[in-house]
Amino acid sequence: MTNSSEDLRLWDAAADSYTTTVSGPADSFYRRIHEFLWSHLGPVADLDVLDLGCGHGWLAEQIRRAGARVTGIDGSQALLTTARSHYPEIDFHQHDLTLGLPDPARRYDRIVAHMVLMDVPALDRLLTDVAAALRDAGVFVFSILHPAFFSRDIVDEGPGGERYRKVTGYLEHETRWIESFGGHRHYHRPLSWYAEQLTAHGLVITGIHEPPSLPHNDIPATEWTEYQKWFSTIPTMLAMSCSPSDRTTKLQRG
Repeated sequence: MTNSSEDLRLWDAAADSYTTTVSGPADSFYRRIHEFLWSHLGPVADLDVLDLGCGHGWLAEQIRRAGARVTGIDGSQALLTTARSHYPEIDFHQHDLTLGLPDPARRYDRIVAHMVLMDVPALDRLLTDVAAALRDAGVFVFSILHPAFFSRDIVDEGPGGERYRKVTGYLEHETRWIESFGGHRHYHRPLSWYAEQLTAHGLVITGIHEPPSLPHNDIPATEWTEYQKWFSTIPTMLAMSCSPSDRTTKLQRG
């Protein structure tokens, strides 16, 4: 059973904290995937782009500034209130993502979901609509918290200060409580589940990226502490790019 209305209530309550904490391009999660994201999006000028789970709209604005026609969709009315006030040139819509897309007939050249899917309790309808909404040459790029390593305890052992993340379980689907931004639910699913679901919904994975974990502040690697150097060696986020499967078939035949 899922309770998306309660999830959305929690995100409305967390909106101010989230908006202040995740401040845009300087955010460490965005810095980790910036190169991967834009290399798979490619030039977006004059393209139709959907920012799925757009939050307070900062990424949608980055894409708009690159020349795209951008639509933003999010379930949190509070986050969208901020988005609309800051970025009035973008078309924002409030919609529960567990119900799929609000207009499944609309088509896009690119769909982006940055740090969204792991917080949506049910993805079947959404992935069905995403696959259908992509044009033949379309690209779907998303990032999530890393299923294996995020939210795993960091353990220091021994006089030498050996460090590792303690993975006590992985394959079982779990609902976890995350304290960030005042508290919200996170839906853990293993990586293989995401791969199987994407394939089942007519999408082909064209890229996967496990970036180093970065310090919260953007500082040169030469200035990292020993802890920050170790922290970077275990990824806590994951990004994928996908294309419609019929596009891959056409390329292979060509």
